Amino acid sequence: MTELFSYDFMVYAVTAALLSGISCSVLSNYIVLKKMEFIGDGAGHTAFGGIALAILMGWNLNLVSVITGVIFALSIYFVSKKQKVNENSIIGILLSLSMALGVIFISLKKGYTPEIDGYLFGDILMVSETDIKILAVVFSAIIISVILFNKELKYYAFNQRMAKIYGVPVNAVNFLFLLTVSVVVVTSVKIIGIILVTALLLTPGIIAKMWAGTLNHMIIISSVVGTVSSVLGIIAAYYFNIPPGPSIVVTMFGFFLISFLIKNIYTKIKK
Repeated sequence: MTELFSYDFMVYAVTAALLSGISCSVLSNYIVLKKMEFIGDGAGHTAFGGIALAILMGWNLNLVSVITGVIFALSIYFVSKKQKVNENSIIGILLSLSMALGVIFISLKKGYTPEIDGYLFGDILMVSETDIKILAVVFSAIIISVILFNKELKYYAFNQRMAKIYGVPVNAVNFLFLLTVSVVVVTSVKIIGIILVTALLLTPGIIAKMWAGTLNHMIIISSVVGTVSSVLGIIAAYYFNIPPGPSIVVTMFGFFLISFLIKNIYTKIKK
């Protein structure tokens, strides 16, 4: 273990995995409760178009990724709100469009583009100090928001109509939530990968929902699951020389499987 943390890139990778893992885990509770499972997949695949464009033009990948996430959130919010179109429908359209544009941009790039593989499946060697700072800012914003607006977010997650009655600005919260999820996804793809980031946004919340009686308990449980899975996944990736993204996802699925089996046994015994 001492050897593991003697390399700067591993310190960056573990730190990024922790920040990304906890951020995604906290958001996963609201995604699961609101049944917005498609949002993570959509944001991740939409980021592909922005990343491919940045590679083609030689632009800053972090900046273009974040801008892509913001455009994605704005598009979903305004089209679904103004045109009465279902959010999942808009996500599906933007996902397909961005992937198509991404493929076109990559085809226009001369030579081999190894960066794409890293973004698709995750690559700890790609994580930089700048990535850590961006993830830290996003992480801090999420934690502060959950603490300061805990009651409002509970109403938002469980019943939007009730939230409006109690004076919660649902439209503003919905937009900020979409924006936050999009930014978290595009800043996490270096660790987990575009194809696999949805698992980080769903599995912790699903596991937490099995055991928690309140949203606050869900947040605690999911955060622990996300933290442990991310760290163990990175460690396993290092020692077994396997991609970190898939390693984290498999580790998290292991926790889900164990939790599912224990919950079923517990339910049978209780009966």
